[in-house]
Amino acid sequence: MRVINMCIPPKLLEVLDIVSKVLSGIGARWVLVGSTASSLNGIEVEPKDIDIIVETNKVYEVDKALASSFRALRRVKYSSNGTYSSHYGVFEILGVKVEVMADLKICGEPGCLEVEFEDLHQHSKNLRIGDKSLKVAPLEWQLIANTIIPGKEERVARILKALKTKGADIRVMDSILSNTPPSIKRQVSELLNDTHNTQ
Repeated sequence: MRVINMCIPPKLLEVLDIVSKVLSGIGARWVLVGSTASSLNGIEVEPKDIDIIVETNKVYEVDKALASSFRALRRVKYSSNGTYSSHYGVFEILGVKVEVMADLKICGEPGCLEVEFEDLHQHSKNLRIGDKSLKVAPLEWQLIANTIIPGKEERVARILKALKTKGADIRVMDSILSNTPPSIKRQVSELLNDTHNTQ
C-alpha cells in the first residue's frame, strides 16, 4: 500500500527513510508511534517529530548506530518522569527530533499500559512510503495510549472519529487491553460505546 499524506512534511518522510535504513542495517525491529503514526493513519495532526518503539534487546545498538552518525541530544538510558518509563534517547536528524523508546510503560489517571513490543509489532500496520515498508502503530493502540496520557483529549476525539468511520478491530483492541488494568478497559469501552451510540 502506498501512503501519500500531505500533512507530513517532506523532511519527516526523508528522516523516516534514514531511520529505516539505519535500523534495518543492524537488524532492529521497530514501530512508528506518536503524531507521525497518527497522521499516517489519517488523523488530522501535523507531526513535528518522530517517535519510535524498538525491541528492547536492540535499543542500545540503535543508540550507538544513531549516535555514530547523527547528533545525540540524549543517549539512550532508562528513566521515568511519572507518565513515561522507558529506555529513552533523543537524536536530531536533518533538524528533526527522533525519540527512541524501548520497554515503554505509560501511566496516567486511569492506570498504566505496559507496552509489549511483540504484541504491538504483531498488530501494527505495514504502510509503504516510497520503497520502504514501515510498521505503524494501529489506531486502536493509539486510542488506548492517548486515553492514558494527560492532555491528549483532542487527539483521542480525532482517533475516535476515525475509528467511527472505519470501525475498530476488536481483536486488536482486546489483545492490547489484555495488558491493562480494568480501569483502562472500562474507560476505553465507554469511549467506544459513546462513539457507537452517536452513529
